[in-house]
Amino acid sequence: MILALLWFGCAPKVLSDSPQSGPPSGHAPPGTLVLAHTNDQHVHFLPERAEWLEDQPLLGGMVAIDARLRALRQAEGADAVLYLDAGDLLTGTPLMELEIDGVSGGGMAELMNAVHVDGWVLGNHDFDKGFDNAVGLVAAMDAPMVDANLRAPCGLLPMQCGPAIPGTEPWRIYTVNGLKVGVFGLTTSALSHLTDSVTMARMSVVDHATAARAAVAELEPQVDLVVALTHIGIKQDRALARDVDGIDLIVGGHSHTRMDAPEHVGDTWIVQAGSYGRLLGIGEIAVDHGDIASISWRAEELHPDSLAMAPDPEVVALVDEYKAALDARFGQPAGTLSAPLARAPGPESPMGRWAADVVRSSAGADIGLYNPGGLRADLAAGPLTVGDLYDVFPFGNQVVTFQVTGSELVGILLSTVGATLEGNRGPLQWSGVQATWRVHMGAPELVSAMVGGADLDIAATYLVATNSFVASQWQHNLGVAPGPVTETGHTVLDAAIATATGGSIVPPPNWRLRQVGAD
Repeated sequence: MILALLWFGCAPKVLSDSPQSGPPSGHAPPGTLVLAHTNDQHVHFLPERAEWLEDQPLLGGMVAIDARLRALRQAEGADAVLYLDAGDLLTGTPLMELEIDGVSGGGMAELMNAVHVDGWVLGNHDFDKGFDNAVGLVAAMDAPMVDANLRAPCGLLPMQCGPAIPGTEPWRIYTVNGLKVGVFGLTTSALSHLTDSVTMARMSVVDHATAARAAVAELEPQVDLVVALTHIGIKQDRALARDVDGIDLIVGGHSHTRMDAPEHVGDTWIVQAGSYGRLLGIGEIAVDHGDIASISWRAEELHPDSLAMAPDPEVVALVDEYKAALDARFGQPAGTLSAPLARAPGPESPMGRWAADVVRSSAGADIGLYNPGGLRADLAAGPLTVGDLYDVFPFGNQVVTFQVTGSELVGILLSTVGATLEGNRGPLQWSGVQATWRVHMGAPELVSAMVGGADLDIAATYLVATNSFVASQWQHNLGVAPGPVTETGHTVLDAAIATATGGSIVPPPNWRLRQVGAD
């Protein structure tokens, strides 16, 4: 039945003109859905800096999210509000290290239950503690997890197999203010290079468009509105909107995109609400005969010092409990920082240079490499705590070493330059190397390269230090298979703490890879 459905497209929708700005107000009239949504919270349960604002105020936190949701439900009617989360609940703050009912990061499940989320989808970082922990997270959530493209490996075509995680659903139909709203989920098809092979052996990941067409074909005859709840990133959301007919609305995540207005691609609207729970996407969507007649949406800044309603004692108690536990464990001092250490500007950043220096120094290696996606926070100048450093290095990756020849090192350098030129993946951050490059006849070319102050020797062998994720995902990160990988016995966080407590950190100012022009 499902295979047959894949062959049939759906009639395109006729939508209204450009969206109106501003949040909804007044009780939602019949035929109107009030949508609230978050994405990429990454266990940020406390207010976080809004780096895009001039004074970088603290925004968000679960207390503020809860207050705004309750105010919205009171104003518009509880049965008119649908609150969805587009994945990556886990990994990012020390809350991930608290085990609640056997689930690492399970405190986030307790908080999401307390604010009454209606549905969610798994993100790639929800697998960071392994497949079984993701299963536990799904079981700990009161709301259904919808995911149409994560299937169990059953030896058949993936869409004929059951769900990868027992008890999950490919889609769910909600009744919201009298409307039938069909919501299906999608997790990024790039999971294979974002999680470990043991986890991937227990899943088949169906491509986005195939899973979406099956979901739309099943849902469209039954509902007034088809919503894709996705953790695939804004570029893939746009491609999905172009390639698959019948999706009225995409509520997205994964790319941490802070949108000022919804995008209209083909017949589909796309929304996303930044990251870390600092913004709450709020939209009032009028539906007429199965079409979106109008949409009024914005990503609302959540100011913790001006709550929409009095805080809920249950949510406050949970937040206070977790904060006290984490302060005791991660509040110890860990040195000072002389100036801000940021992940921007790219492709090479001060934070990236420092992280590469940390792994190289801790392993006594010639060269240090770090993936920019593994750096999860910036650091402000002043005193640091262990928790501050954890926010930067939350993954628990080991520092590892391997040897490369000079010719292999040239290959890794060219792969990094290629990533810079392509712009579709973050280029590696380097330590111990200074190289210049140019574009020659349309291809990257090294002009000069030095290791430890001496010219790179093609015939020499060099010791490289990096984190265990980069080494295990070498096809994506290095472009060259590393030799035997040796664990040092300490994590990147351990190395960063040791470096920071050794004295004041000074952000490394010198470039490592630099373009010198084209030929």
